[in-house]
Amino acid sequence: MHVIGTAGHVDHGKSTLVEALTGIDPDRLKEEKEREMTIDLGFAWIKNKDHQEEIGIVDVPGHRDFIENMLAGVGGIDLALLVIAADEGVMPQTREHLAILDLLEIRGGIVAVTKIDLVDDPDWLELVELEISETLSNTVLENAEIIPVSAVSGKNIDRLLESIWQQLSNIGEKPDKGQPRLPIDRIFSISGFGTIVTGTLIDGHLKLGDQIEVQPEGLRGRIRGLQTHQTKIEMARPGSRVAVNLSGIAKNDISRGSVLTHLGTLSPTLLCDAKYNHLIDTSFPLKHNTEVKFFVGADEIVARVRIIGDKQINPGQSGWIQLALRQPIAVARGDRFILRRPSPPATLGGGLILDPQPGRRHKRYSGQVAQKFSTLEAGSPEDILLLALQRNEPISIEKVYEISGLDAEVAENAWISLTADEKIALINDEAYSSDGWHSLATNLRSIVSSYHINHPLRIGISREELRSRLNLSGQHFNHLLNEIEDTGEILLSGNMVRLPEFEISFTEQQKQRLDQMSTLFLGRGVNSPSVKETKAMVGDDVYMALVDLNRLIQINQEVVYLTDTYRDLERTIVDYLNANGSINAGQTRDILGTSRKYAIALLEFMDSNLITERKGDDRLLKRDSRS
Repeated sequence: MHVIGTAGHVDHGKSTLVEALTGIDPDRLKEEKEREMTIDLGFAWIKNKDHQEEIGIVDVPGHRDFIENMLAGVGGIDLALLVIAADEGVMPQTREHLAILDLLEIRGGIVAVTKIDLVDDPDWLELVELEISETLSNTVLENAEIIPVSAVSGKNIDRLLESIWQQLSNIGEKPDKGQPRLPIDRIFSISGFGTIVTGTLIDGHLKLGDQIEVQPEGLRGRIRGLQTHQTKIEMARPGSRVAVNLSGIAKNDISRGSVLTHLGTLSPTLLCDAKYNHLIDTSFPLKHNTEVKFFVGADEIVARVRIIGDKQINPGQSGWIQLALRQPIAVARGDRFILRRPSPPATLGGGLILDPQPGRRHKRYSGQVAQKFSTLEAGSPEDILLLALQRNEPISIEKVYEISGLDAEVAENAWISLTADEKIALINDEAYSSDGWHSLATNLRSIVSSYHINHPLRIGISREELRSRLNLSGQHFNHLLNEIEDTGEILLSGNMVRLPEFEISFTEQQKQRLDQMSTLFLGRGVNSPSVKETKAMVGDDVYMALVDLNRLIQINQEVVYLTDTYRDLERTIVDYLNANGSINAGQTRDILGTSRKYAIALLEFMDSNLITERKGDDRLLKRDSRS
């Protein structure tokens, strides 16, 4: 699952573009309709080109007065859609939104140059695109594709969509780490249902009936309903936009920025240790004890900055800080954040949470504290080794030691620690991280599930196709497959892999054709309809389903039988062999009352199944199929 977020200056056509892409108007508030301006977050969605995934879209306000609402929506996005109007070009909020995307290290983006229907001068449009390229230089969107579009005429909308699908396919899916977090960006209630919250799910999945808690409030409840894009679901996967109907928690007890998670996953904190980057175009340094607004996930908290190891952090520089928060929040290591000046409002910079639970205020100039921050920033030996493994898995132990750059003894001790914590999966002398191995298992189940959806008349996906899609060696694939089969989450049917709950089902019209086919086959007996005739009667997909279900046995490229009919014919030939010792094509033809075409096809099929073996023109019994 993926989520896109818009960004850009006010009145540059973000919401109009979203509506052109999705058919959904993301502006939901009465005031937004009256003012013709986005004020709060809006939401829409669209299926990708293969209709295998619904892509969520978060539309953000562009006006500077509502930039804090914008910050609540962009934290969990996979792809930024930076919108710049052709008639105005790069504007102040274009630059500020771009700076925020940069600080949050959004993984990719596309620039849509809107309102090209208002620009008659090609030279002007070329100048605008040149200005955009210069603005994007040295940012996360430096290599972003710039696409001129018109939401009014529809020009290049298809090109923009194609670029979105391509970018998302390169990004891949978010891993399921088993620790779901849903930063809440909207809260409302519906009569008869109670409290409903929405957000972008990260780090894990949620299921109906899960016991959950909302932090930092510490409230506990249960999931009574899940939806994504107005569709009821049993389970929400990481990276998806989710609406959660809560039981046991009142609407007024929680607020935007709270985090929904499993019991015991997160604890509230009033202190955070972090690595911070001060924007280069800020006109003043960040000084110790400065009061700021701290934005993380969908939350916004007033905080005071404690600078570690220095007096201040100058524009364009980075440093370590400890944030003392006015109210508790729920965050995790690795979360990215933004700092803004309260008045006059301006974005100052942002960074990465290194330790969400430091426990106490640090001495600013302590060597021990500096060492702690250095280790946190670089990562512990376990962190470094695990990261090297995750980036190169599967990999041998010796190779991951080398790539990590750690001293051999330090690496070995870290490996022992990671193994004891069950963070490593060793498969045939090559290692995966436990998260990586778990992700493969999740991907395998997802591929099988998608195959059932796309091929409802096939019993399952072939082992080789599944292995190829996972890009695994035969040994690793077999190990993974057997491991998941042992859990009962998949079933192996010969060379096919399927989900236990999947069954092939036919429509009423298909069933009528099957009845007609069976009648024809029974009437023709040994002289059955050909493969070509049978496919013409029921269709290729239904024909293959019948073969998968073992209701038809295809003898060769031309001959096919009902399974029961074939078994009877095989039994007749075997009985003759038991009585006479050998049989040839002519004798087979005579005892079955058929032509040489069918007789030879049957004998060759029995040869291939090791029931008979050929000696000159005769067949001898190799194995009695009844034994």
